[in-house]
Amino acid sequence: MAALALAACEAPATEPASAPEGASAEAAQAGFAPRTVGTHSVKGVLLAFEDVSWPAYYDGLEVGPAGAAVGDEGNLKLGSLDPEVGGPVAPATIQPLIGKPVEVRYTVTTEHRMVDLLINGASILPRVEGEPAPPADAKTIQGVLGGADTESGDLPSELTVKAPDGTSVTFEAFVAGEMTSANGRTVTLRYEDDLATTLESIAPASQS
Repeated sequence: MAALALAACEAPATEPASAPEGASAEAAQAGFAPRTVGTHSVKGVLLAFEDVSWPAYYDGLEVGPAGAAVGDEGNLKLGSLDPEVGGPVAPATIQPLIGKPVEVRYTVTTEHRMVDLLINGASILPRVEGEPAPPADAKTIQGVLGGADTESGDLPSELTVKAPDGTSVTFEAFVAGEMTSANGRTVTLRYEDDLATTLESIAPASQS
């Protein structure tokens, strides 16, 4: 995961997240780990961490309140990049914290996720047999595609579709095949908005 997102605003959470099963009444009342767009800090227990391998580890961290178990609804799941590609924390620093109280700082941002890319009404994305069709209610913008001049490497490329009126949508995708020939041409992008939760820092929680 590497994540492309709109700039996060420093807004406080206004809606509490649902408390995981088995969490304390205090945690349930307070709401554990806000999911509103912005940068937040939370104290909890590092329940799990998976180093997916270079160059990135995604959704590898899971933090919950005391008494929570791995997989409980309401736990905070985080993705991050390896420091070699700009990430904030090395996996070797995170591993010793598993099962211990931690303080996590994280950012929630909105991402645009491509679900289809069309030229003259025809999709240029490869389709896997049995794969569901793009959702009918996906958002749409028509304009010139930029950033797809070369195929992607280990990480996705940052692409932009700019409409004639100056509005644009920027998103990340792996560029391959016909997508390179679409660069600089008028395309129709179909996309959805997702929330991405990204690690900023993690440290042992101070004992109060």
